[in-house]
Amino acid sequence: MKVAAAAVAAGALLALRKRAAARGDDDLWAEATRGPDAVRTTQR
Repeated sequence: MKVAAAAVAAGALLALRKRAAARGDDDLWAEATRGPDAVRTTQR
């Protein structure tokens, strides 16, 4: 029973870390595409 509980806890922790990493990527993208020094996202 303890092994099953540990596996569930480890799975939940992994899911939370993946969500946090994805959110961090979104924040970096937003920072890179806004402001005076932003990268261009459209072709001219």
